[in-house]
Amino acid sequence: ENDNLSITVDATKGNGGLNNYSNPSDVYVHTGVITNLSTSATDWRYVKFGSQNPWGQQVAGLQATSLGNNKWRYDITNIRAFYGVPAGETIRQIAILFRSGNGNIKQTNTDGSDMYLPVYPNELSLRFTDPPFQPTAIPIPEPISRQVGQTLSVTAQSSSAAATMRIYYNGTVVQTVTSASTVTASPVISAAGAQEIVAEAVSGTITKRDTLRFFVGGAVNVAPLPAGVRDGINYESGNTSVVLVLYAPGKQRVSVIGDLPGSNWQEQNNYAMSKTPDGNYWWLRITGLTPGTEYAFQYLVDGTLRVGDPYAEKVLDPWNDPYITPATFPNLKPYPTGQTSGIVSILQTNSPAYNWTVPNFTRPDKRGLIIYELLLRDFIAAHDWKTLRDTLSYLQRLGINAIKLMPVGEFDHVIVAALP
Repeated sequence: ENDNLSITVDATKGNGGLNNYSNPSDVYVHTGVITNLSTSATDWRYVKFGSQNPWGQQVAGLQATSLGNNKWRYDITNIRAFYGVPAGETIRQIAILFRSGNGNIKQTNTDGSDMYLPVYPNELSLRFTDPPFQPTAIPIPEPISRQVGQTLSVTAQSSSAAATMRIYYNGTVVQTVTSASTVTASPVISAAGAQEIVAEAVSGTITKRDTLRFFVGGAVNVAPLPAGVRDGINYESGNTSVVLVLYAPGKQRVSVIGDLPGSNWQEQNNYAMSKTPDGNYWWLRITGLTPGTEYAFQYLVDGTLRVGDPYAEKVLDPWNDPYITPATFPNLKPYPTGQTSGIVSILQTNSPAYNWTVPNFTRPDKRGLIIYELLLRDFIAAHDWKTLRDTLSYLQRLGINAIKLMPVGEFDHVIVAALP
């Protein structure tokens, strides 16, 4: 945390936001740190020039250096001093985005999330250097495409040259070196399914480990969609099973991950989706669900891209859920921090039915409507329905007899009201 650091971004990766940017000298960083006092991965602290550098303004001290070939570098001298983090507060990650000067273009991870770099304490540390990892809040390896019988070369590096280092493949030691700071191994993939490679460094009484998990798929099952299903979540009779359907043409494999039975947010053989004969749709029947229980899930596409179900009626959002108070939405399922990144979908069999208190509502004559277009988020500070109900008489006094609600599920604090 007291070291100097050079951060290089390759705009051909991630979301490609700055790829082929026409003004290479007009790239700046927006950066802060995640510490032991941060409440989530979005709780950046000590944002550099935070109050003096609103998004979209240029500060010379935050300008990145163009390296050509869609790469930029930003240098930090003494991490703790640069950010002004007080002694006693532990720096866990650097959070950073590279953006155009006006902020209209930004370079993020593939899933749109911010980029993070681990900061290690001043003691023995260890990490994999090959294969490379994506800089997500929870590091995800770059796509690994292997088949049974092939090898995967891995390299891990420790901060001490006097460490005893080992590589484990699915629990078995495959390489050991002593008095070293680097260990390399090339285990042979022995079977399809979930794979785990662990790097270990031991120095004196201190042991550190880093874990690489990936999935080796078997043959993709090809089968037509079950009769009667449609895109999204299809609830079946009995309230213990669903059929998930995703339109994803041209993909090699798709799996479901989440807190579903036996998944644990890892790619598993029994959660591999079937592909339709035309290659356009992927589907999976999930059984053994507990009626009324909320399950969080995502689709894992080609082993790297994590996406929610585009038709889900409820999602968990790591960036905006912290702003939703219990008064606005009580008992909101917590985001699975430390398990995944990006938008997470919710499914629930036998979900409670809404009790309509006015079952025979009579619509007013549309020729006499005086409509007020209302965005709940901005109209009242509490942005909840109970408070709005107490305000209806005010609108009536203005002559308003109808309200057009803007997106009712939109809690973000920065998106303009006109966006869906």
